This record gives sequence, structure tokens and C-alpha cells, in this order.
Amino acid sequence: MAAQGFHIEKKVSLGSIVSTLIIVSSALYFVNGLDKRISINETSIQHLEDQRSEDIRRIEKRLDAIDMKLDKLIEKGG
Repeated sequence: MAAQGFHIEKKVSLGSIVSTLIIVSSALYFVNGLDKRISINETSIQHLEDQRSEDIRRIEKRLDAIDMKLDKLIEKGG
């Protein structure tokens, strides 16, 4: 037997082509799904940030009102 060196065949089987196409299409589908979920999360985060800002404004107004009432009570008592 003669020792043969490293050998590469130029044949590509149909099964290899089909499986590669399936893997590539699955990866594209997965990435597309991630993109949709990221977009939904961005919208949700923006909504929460807006809501938080509004809550802070409301709290500040209430604290200002409480502060004014305390000042009036101090003036009456002092």
C-alpha cells in the first residue's frame, strides 16, 4: 500500500447544501425575532421612563404643597 498524503475531494453532497441552507435560514429567522423583541423592549423602556418622569413631577408638586402647608402652620404657631 502506498501512503497517500492529505486529500481533499471537490465533491459537495446535496445533503450538505440543504443542511447549510437550513442552518442559515434558521439563523436569519432567529436574528429577525431578536430584532423584533429588542424593538418591543425599547418601546417599553421609553414608556417606563416617561411614566417615571411624570411620577417624579407629581411627587414634587405634592411635596411643594406639603411644604407650603407646613410653612403656614409654622407662621401661625410662631
